[in-house]
Amino acid sequence: MLVLARRPGQKIVFPGLGISIEVLQSKGAVTRLGIEAPVDIEVHRHEILEKVGSGAMAAQSHSVSDAEREHRHRLNNKLNALTLKLQLLQRQISRGTAVEPATQIADVVDQLSDLETAIPDCTVTEKSPRVLIVEDQANERELLADCLKLSGIPVATAVNGQDAFDYLHENEMPDLVLLDMRMPEIDGPSFIKLIRDDFRLNRLKVFAVSGSAREEFSSNLAVDGWFAKPVRIDSILEAVRNPTRGSMATV
Repeated sequence: MLVLARRPGQKIVFPGLGISIEVLQSKGAVTRLGIEAPVDIEVHRHEILEKVGSGAMAAQSHSVSDAEREHRHRLNNKLNALTLKLQLLQRQISRGTAVEPATQIADVVDQLSDLETAIPDCTVTEKSPRVLIVEDQANERELLADCLKLSGIPVATAVNGQDAFDYLHENEMPDLVLLDMRMPEIDGPSFIKLIRDDFRLNRLKVFAVSGSAREEFSSNLAVDGWFAKPVRIDSILEAVRNPTRGSMATV
């Protein structure tokens, strides 16, 4: 058995298998781990395997047909290619060497649309935080909403600050808001001022999700966290599930 010591934020990587394990939090005798693995590799807690029995788990594994495995494999390969393309484009944009970046991004969006599948129903418990996403770009808004829904988080959306402000006065209060900064009609900073001046809304947690740097805005901007685009969905999920820990975080 290989024994390794890791701190929160550090990873163990199995490059040949496409698996990485990250230590998210360690408190007392409990350590929270984040595991990334290909969809055709099953990951289970040991105690669940003991309860269910290895025979039942093996039967479940064999129930996936060869055709389904091949389909998943091809989807993973295509998604990996799109991810690499976006990462390369991001580096080119940061260095000023990108050629027709808008066209390249549109091409990736079209390919993602071809892969789009229906979002399955997820179990939402009473403890699931409710999130309002405020984003004027439809693709970003819908993709982020789908990622949260897949994790069992109830989501509402708004297309700008005015739409979000109206939603807050007409619907059940969300637990937090994921807010784009640059939008038409009412932008992020103006929306924040509106809710901080409203006694019903002034305690609402707001996480900025922006392609602009934090330094481009007033230092008095009353946000509880800042996520730079392109976002890491695992970081947003962690902040949504533990909003107090994400207070004033910049990711």
